[in-house]
Amino acid sequence: MQAINKYCPRSGKEIAADSLVSYRGHTAGFCNPGCSGDFAEQTKNNPEACPKDRAYFDVLIKENS
Repeated sequence: MQAINKYCPRSGKEIAADSLVSYRGHTAGFCNPGCSGDFAEQTKNNPEACPKDRAYFDVLIKENS
């Protein structure tokens, strides 16, 4: 899977292959499984959670559409 981002929205570090999540039909990445797991769990229970992460991914999706 090719992620829409190269850098983690939380740390700014490069994303890791074991830290990918599905977001609005796209693959998004984080720098470690802790970040990706946290994002996946929070947004699963509350789609409005993690607004900064979602805003980062939404911009990338819009730019690449």
